[in-house]
Amino acid sequence: MTLILGVDPGGNTGVALAYYDATTPVQILDRWQVHNGVEGFIDWLESGVCEIPDEIVYEKFLYDEEADGADFVGIPIEGVLAWWARKIGARLIVQTRFSKGELVGYPPAAKTKAQRQRVRFDFLERHGMFKAGTENDDSNDAITHIVVSLRKRRHVPTMKRFWPPRPVAA
Repeated sequence: MTLILGVDPGGNTGVALAYYDATTPVQILDRWQVHNGVEGFIDWLESGVCEIPDEIVYEKFLYDEEADGADFVGIPIEGVLAWWARKIGARLIVQTRFSKGELVGYPPAAKTKAQRQRVRFDFLERHGMFKAGTENDDSNDAITHIVVSLRKRRHVPTMKRFWPPRPVAA
């Protein structure tokens, strides 16, 4: 069994813990919304509420001068994750905000950030991994990072659960 931690860093950091193995698709074990930026994240780590993961997947900050009010708060958390991964011997997997779109792809009508988020969250809801409320947006994104990571690696049980083969038309 492999434990994987998904992290969506920021002022409010979403965290999710899941597991998978050679025959089991990803299963969510727990999720958290961690407040107060890097200080809150360090406090959360030190609290010991999370099992030690084998892998950590997180969203790396990319500056976008077109975005309204770039939020740099998550950058120090990236440093804490790199340090912690090294300390515990976990594999560190880096994604960008664009990786979230690899969950299902966005229809042409999903032009805004809110519309794209709704597409992702609808997918999570169909598969029993969504938690409603804006308070849970970041932990929903942390779960998205976990699932996308396994999709990119073509983890067969996860692929079959979320993207089953389509029947061949006769």
